[in-house]
Amino acid sequence: MKHTTQTAFGRPVTAVQMKSEELMVDKWDALKALTDAAAAFDVTHRTLGVLKALMTFLPQRMIAPQPRSAIVFPSNRTLSDRLNGMPDSTLRRHLAKLVELGIVSRHDSANRKRFARRNGQGGQIAFGFDLSPLAVQIAYLRQTAERAGRAHEALMSLRAEVGRLRQLVIETPLGDEARQVLRRKPEAGALTDMITRLEEAVATQMSTTDDQNERHIEYEYIISSDSEADVTQNVVHKKRNHSEDETADSALLKVLSVCTEYKSYYPEPVTHWTDVIGIADRLTGMMGIDPPVFKDAMAQMGTKHAAIVVLCMLERMGEIHNPGGYLRRLTQTARSGAFSVRPLLDAIVNRRLLSADNCLKC
Repeated sequence: MKHTTQTAFGRPVTAVQMKSEELMVDKWDALKALTDAAAAFDVTHRTLGVLKALMTFLPQRMIAPQPRSAIVFPSNRTLSDRLNGMPDSTLRRHLAKLVELGIVSRHDSANRKRFARRNGQGGQIAFGFDLSPLAVQIAYLRQTAERAGRAHEALMSLRAEVGRLRQLVIETPLGDEARQVLRRKPEAGALTDMITRLEEAVATQMSTTDDQNERHIEYEYIISSDSEADVTQNVVHKKRNHSEDETADSALLKVLSVCTEYKSYYPEPVTHWTDVIGIADRLTGMMGIDPPVFKDAMAQMGTKHAAIVVLCMLERMGEIHNPGGYLRRLTQTARSGAFSVRPLLDAIVNRRLLSADNCLKC
């Protein structure tokens, strides 16, 4: 049995002595603090439900810290009815848990009945469950709840990062392992370890993909135009003896000659692939493509190819109803190794040629 000299969570009375006016607390605020800190005290939602039911029998909203100042005395049957028929054995177990933790104190009569009786001085003697320990321990409850909240937010941030990185390696065994980690109860150590492994895998994958793509940039399109209405196509084959810089510059010029719509938004001269990548990154937001989708595309296609795809999509925005979904489908194709930017560029060139022919026939 708990005595009035014992306080919540096993701490001595001297550890929580404060001014009475500072300890007057709203019973519902105290319940919320305990709910937020429930995991720290190993309190289940059903135990909290029993405590809430006890509180409904206290007429006043504010709880004072003085012992025996907030006693409620419902019978087990009355409590069970208020808890939608909770079995008596279950109810007694949760009440014992509340007393064990010191969240409430129990004051029994000689026959262990709960009741209140007025004395000759106009006061009242009550036997039952005392809720005053909640007021005594409110500061400790709030501190614990705040720590629990911060810990929960940190865990959710780690889970979100694992989920983001997993999308970049979703088809690999590590992606399936990350899925299993996300399905378990969040644990900071396991999540942090998985983030480290995923970051290493993504870095390796992006490095390999970019190297492969940069070695195979072989666009075969040069669009020349004497006027805006006269578009012709010339197909040329690159010479293998060109240097890498010349190849990259040539590929850049060829892409920019095909994809011109971006100039409506960013008319500044483009002189390097980094300019193209930066423009594509800014365009994704305007086109309704989420940043993780574009990052995934860069990981699977390579940064340059992903940027080219965005420029090509801008050329056909009137035909693409869901840009994010369209880019995700292309990324899946790239993940299987069957992706090429050539058909996208072909489609733009052929559409322009068809448009030019139609204009000449008019």
